[in-house]
Amino acid sequence: MDGIVAVTYRCNSRCIMCHTWQFPSDRRREIKPADLVNLPPMVRLNITGGEPFLRQDLTDILAVVKKRAKRVVISTNGFLTRTIVDVMKQHRDVGVRISFDGIGETHDRIRGVTRAHQRALGTLRELKGLGVKDLGIAVTISDQNAQDLVPLYRLACEHGVELATSILHNAYYFHKEDNEIIHKRNVEREVGNLVREYLRSSHPKDWFRAYFTKGIVDHMFGKPRELKCTMATDSFFIDPYGTVRPCNVMDMPFGNIRNASFEDVWNSPEAERARRCVDACTRNCWMIGSVGHLMRQRVWVPLLWIARSKWRHRK
Repeated sequence: MDGIVAVTYRCNSRCIMCHTWQFPSDRRREIKPADLVNLPPMVRLNITGGEPFLRQDLTDILAVVKKRAKRVVISTNGFLTRTIVDVMKQHRDVGVRISFDGIGETHDRIRGVTRAHQRALGTLRELKGLGVKDLGIAVTISDQNAQDLVPLYRLACEHGVELATSILHNAYYFHKEDNEIIHKRNVEREVGNLVREYLRSSHPKDWFRAYFTKGIVDHMFGKPRELKCTMATDSFFIDPYGTVRPCNVMDMPFGNIRNASFEDVWNSPEAERARRCVDACTRNCWMIGSVGHLMRQRVWVPLLWIARSKWRHRK
């Protein structure tokens, strides 16, 4: 089982592709650490937002969820450097992924915040110095930043961290439905350059990132997923108020962990209806939260693609 928990919709970014910051959650009604005690045993759990480090009790939340998941990773914009370092001093075994939507001014413009790139980079350096091992940077690929994909990969290599990718998309909690990539062939070319960089790497994990990243192009052109979505079957999303949904794209609540145990929510008739809707879903989302566990379960699929691709690019 994998999980995603958005602990807040409050955010200090002003991203052009996400308007969650205009619709912040009510901090008085956000889930508490005690609400997460009975989450199911998980392989991986992503703590996201909004901006998770705006939660003053994030340390307590992490103390609870680390007992439920083998691996916990926080997604952050990296702006609150001192707060992030103070929290991570107590949780060096938790992973962190810092958003970098381009180099320098590109990142600042997409995030809608001055010195965004500089602040995120400062946080990355501080966490490296702190000894946090599970570190990475993450980019949401769009027309605005495709030209920076290879430079971002080199930035990640320079700092000895991972680069994670996702594609511009729409979701109910973004409060936007007009995100669109216009210059698809340009983005395809730049993503192809990044895929080749991954394949040239000496790290096998980068080869699997190459497979995932090429799937981003398939999604952009509307191709069916190679690995069928199984959200609400072996993964779930919980919003800041405790409502359980299949994922962070499909707005289909099927219970609340404050009103019933997770087990009761998971086995409810409403959950079964959500699974049928996921099975019939045609959005073909390709995000690591709904693909990563499938790559592990059906590892031969990416392995065959990797073998063929490395043979093609051997020179």
